[in-house]
Amino acid sequence: MRKTVVMKKVLHILLNILGTVLIFMVLIGILVNVNSAPKGKGFFGYKGYTVLSNSMQPTFSAGDYVVDKMVAYDEIKKGDVVSYYPDDYTIVTHRVKEVTPQGFIMQGDANNAQDAFTVTKDHYIGKMILVIPKLGRLPELLTRPIVWIVLSVIAVVLLASGMYQRRKQHS
Repeated sequence: MRKTVVMKKVLHILLNILGTVLIFMVLIGILVNVNSAPKGKGFFGYKGYTVLSNSMQPTFSAGDYVVDKMVAYDEIKKGDVVSYYPDDYTIVTHRVKEVTPQGFIMQGDANNAQDAFTVTKDHYIGKMILVIPKLGRLPELLTRPIVWIVLSVIAVVLLASGMYQRRKQHS
């Protein structure tokens, strides 16, 4: 009997920690995403983007989420993966094929030809430091009604079980 109570307390503590970590990660993700405009300051020097094409396979794929660190333009070397904006509506994350006095010559790992745009300091965003597979698909998932139904059922079950446990303890 005593062992069961201890196990329940340990499980409760672990679930609280897991929930807190998940909430913290979601909040950080939201803050990074909100502050990721190409000309924006980012969130503590980091910006994040959802990958829309497979031009960088196998390094990352459409639906993955890349995080860039705002590293100084002069520190970028051949082989680094960086994000840039060739126009006001597009963000591209490709590998630096060559560093020239005019800027970076870029190419996607899965592409046969280099990018037409030479990346200058004015269009450079940051250096990729992290890829989170499939995280970029989360907003798409949250638009589906079935996902909201499942999340609502889980929330109701968790609330009901919490209320039941409290009522049981006070009895």
